Amino acid sequence: MSYSTSRMIQQQMYTRERRGIFRSTEGFDTVANSKGLDTSFIKKVLHPLCVYDAPAALTARGEKQESVYPEALHLVRTESGDVVLGRSIYKAADFTGLRSAFFTHNYVIPAGHGESPSDYKQWLNTSFVDTYDIEQGTELPELERLPGGSVFPAVDPSAVLAQLQLSEEVFKQLLYAVMMSAAGRKKVYVALNVPAEAVASSAKQLLSVLYAALPYAFRNRLGFLTYAQEPNSRKGIHLMFVEPFSLRPGDRNVEKDFVFDLSNNSRILNVDAEQVKQPYFDWIVRTLLNGGVADDFLKFAEQMLTGMEAGRELMPSSYHELITLYRIEQGERSLYNEQRITVLRSLTDYLSPSDALPRKIRLNDLFLSFFDHEFDRVKDGHIPDVGLVDCFKDYYKVHARSSENRLVEYLIRSLNNAYTARNTEAVTYIYHTIEENPSLGKVYFTKVLGNPALTKMLFIPYMDSQMKRTPDVKGLLAVVHEWGSRYIEVSANVDFQLLAESALMGKLRAERKPVEAVAAIHQRLRQWDSSSAVGTLSPLEQSGLTERLQEAADRYLLTEVELKEISPDQVVQIPFFTRPDLVQWVGKLPAPLKGQAVRLIAAYDWFNTEDPEPSVLDGLEPSEVEKVQDWAYGWLPQQLAEGHFARLLPAFYRSDGTGEGILDFARLVSSIRKWAKDNDTMYRFIRWSEEHAEFATPRGGFEPAYRRALLLFFQKEGREGLHKKTLWRQYFESAKPVFKNFYLAAKRETDTPLVKTLRRFRKGGVISGIVLIIIAGTLGGLKATGVIGSVDTPTPAAAPKPVQQPVEPIVPVKEEPTAIVTHVPNTKSTTKMVKLLFAFQTSAEQAEFKPKKLVIVGADQQEHSYENFTLAEQNDKEAASKANNGSSGDVNTEGATTKSKTADRESTGGGSTDLNGTSSGKTSDQTGAVTDNTDGGATSEISTEGSGIATDKTTTSTSDNGTGITEYDLDKYPYRTLLTIWQRLELNDASTVTVDGEDYPLVQVKTAD
Repeated sequence: MSYSTSRMIQQQMYTRERRGIFRSTEGFDTVANSKGLDTSFIKKVLHPLCVYDAPAALTARGEKQESVYPEALHLVRTESGDVVLGRSIYKAADFTGLRSAFFTHNYVIPAGHGESPSDYKQWLNTSFVDTYDIEQGTELPELERLPGGSVFPAVDPSAVLAQLQLSEEVFKQLLYAVMMSAAGRKKVYVALNVPAEAVASSAKQLLSVLYAALPYAFRNRLGFLTYAQEPNSRKGIHLMFVEPFSLRPGDRNVEKDFVFDLSNNSRILNVDAEQVKQPYFDWIVRTLLNGGVADDFLKFAEQMLTGMEAGRELMPSSYHELITLYRIEQGERSLYNEQRITVLRSLTDYLSPSDALPRKIRLNDLFLSFFDHEFDRVKDGHIPDVGLVDCFKDYYKVHARSSENRLVEYLIRSLNNAYTARNTEAVTYIYHTIEENPSLGKVYFTKVLGNPALTKMLFIPYMDSQMKRTPDVKGLLAVVHEWGSRYIEVSANVDFQLLAESALMGKLRAERKPVEAVAAIHQRLRQWDSSSAVGTLSPLEQSGLTERLQEAADRYLLTEVELKEISPDQVVQIPFFTRPDLVQWVGKLPAPLKGQAVRLIAAYDWFNTEDPEPSVLDGLEPSEVEKVQDWAYGWLPQQLAEGHFARLLPAFYRSDGTGEGILDFARLVSSIRKWAKDNDTMYRFIRWSEEHAEFATPRGGFEPAYRRALLLFFQKEGREGLHKKTLWRQYFESAKPVFKNFYLAAKRETDTPLVKTLRRFRKGGVISGIVLIIIAGTLGGLKATGVIGSVDTPTPAAAPKPVQQPVEPIVPVKEEPTAIVTHVPNTKSTTKMVKLLFAFQTSAEQAEFKPKKLVIVGADQQEHSYENFTLAEQNDKEAASKANNGSSGDVNTEGATTKSKTADRESTGGGSTDLNGTSSGKTSDQTGAVTDNTDGGATSEISTEGSGIATDKTTTSTSDNGTGITEYDLDKYPYRTLLTIWQRLELNDASTVTVDGEDYPLVQVKTAD
């Protein structure tokens, strides 16, 4: 708040009178003021300062003499920078003579009015008016200067502190508290150890010493009051002297402020004793107590703080830094040796403003002298600390032009010393300092790279560390590109190229996917080339670095990556296959690498096209062909699933030595059967093969070997495709005649035995077939009614009436199955599992039995798939020995027996056989037909003692003493494997077992072996 537009000193007087300027009745009010004072300013700023409470100690004893009472001298700075200097004194009687009062006289000094650092002397010795008669008028004159003279009594700081019984330590603490209060919000309350009447005079003496010790910035902010009855916070008052013993312990009003109760055993609160153990406090106290003057330093400090950030001049730490610099400048060089980095940082800090150099030439000269000192130490082999290098770097940021060459030489020598001493930490931080400043780095590296010796000594080791720090190939290439592009000397440097190549190989060895990494390298290098201007070569191309890195990456694949370790998708990503000089390049490779390259090229040619030639491996040595095929074989199931049928063929290609090749059709079809998830895949492959010459004869139609392989597939697994109408129409009906004829022939070959028999009957005549069926039916009926075959009524033999016999069809004898499976009945302890006993005639068949997937049709007529089960061998060693020795004859066993069955019929029935081999009971099949073999005397019927399913591995009926019962001799299957499924499943006569797509006869036995 500005009180006036006048630049003169204004006055105001305040006391108790009959009337005042602002009131017409008696009371305390302004009784006179200068005309330049604003009314609002008087009321809001000056009136709150017009206060006086007499000391309790003096009023208690009834002191009447006014001069005994301490004066309350106050100084306050307003927000506008004006200074209010005033004094309040005790008046024993007011205008009535009946009551005490006080009188206040204020001077209002406008901001900037002749201010100087020594103004405090004038303030402490200004003259004030003790009384004023309002009848003289209410207007006071404006003044050009404060009254009181210009010569002030000298103050001896040592004598003052001794008189007030203040130690140096307490004075330092008080000085610290005053500085903190002037810069912050805390107040300082001081109760001196003096009588109440001496408080004000003692306070003024102490203020003289404090002002002399305060830096100028704090002098220009400090507000004080030399006497108050009790501590209380007043705006603008930082230091308040109070009546002794008025600072009561536990007073919450002052518990957060600085308290110096020197009248009560020197109780000091909220001042950290460690805070005063700083250079400035030590120096200023020692200087003042020794009769010295601090003005030279204070002027130095004010000048050095010019241009610094706002508030820096009110930080005590600034004066701790500056007093150190000042003392060093004055000749105390030992202080620099004790704290080099601290001193240099202080100097660079004060020299950091861009316009600081002209005003702070003293600091700049000091800094350069220190730099020369450190340069000499480096010349002597010393390695500088990181802090020193940082300080010189910070100085360079502001004053680069004057220090550039000297600083670069300093850094070069420092790095040389660090490398010589193998001090990697020093090398790291020095280079980090260089990297942080691009302009400094440019000057440094330009000078180093311009000298071959320095390049080898400093730059190559630096690049080595930079490349090692990169996490992967991508980061390494970024470093190589950055430096190779920035400095043309780098990309052409042989040592740099060798280093980059070696680092690249190291990063590739750490890559989990080396093929993809090499492909990315080629792509990145192509981007380097394409980024250069049209028609020009980049520095990396000109130097040959790009080509060298490509060559290194390609050779890495040949030396470190085996074909068996990568997939076809990775093979086709290998970049060197696209080299225009591929043949010449491979030809120059050493023999081991050349073989690897040939294998990779063959694999690339195989999988890079949709329809590779089956003879794609022609030209390779047989051993190489086998390696490539063995590798590809593991990836072909995926190719089959994706429909890449042509990519299967090279794996089954065999050359006959004349340049032409054939396919191993049996192995091809067998492999597809094993890899395919369903028969539909095989059907699609068969139709696809119709269009490819590798599967056809010159005259058309499939190759005989391929026909045989397909026929075997249709007989074992693919019969459904030929006989199920939807599948036949989908896959085979639309085939060309030459292929459709084969499918029809295969369809006939896979007909059921009954269909085949009826077809043969048709060939022998329909009438013959019908007669045969009627005769069989008649004989069966007579036998059932007892007309024939009864033991009680023998029938004399009668000559049969000659009749024309039908032509008997020739039924091929079916081979005995080489493997069967029987269900082992559950016991009380095995009710939650299924046990199947697989029996084999030879050990080889047992050894090949390695099931992966089991499918069982249970009693619920649902398919149940299993992939988790256990296997245990339970071989019959005695039976195996007899089988191996070729022994023959009947062996009485409690093995599995069953009567004959057919592949397409399930039969149930009941019956029994006596010890003489006579069969009795009822038998029937599901079709109601009964067949009788008149030549062998053996009847094929459905057993009631066992049930099962026979696939194309059907058995031959054997007669046992004319009983007509078909049996499996378990001793003929001595090699047995017990398969246990750890889940419950009910089986019945209609249950079937399929292992890895192959059906096994399932029989139930009387006793399990």
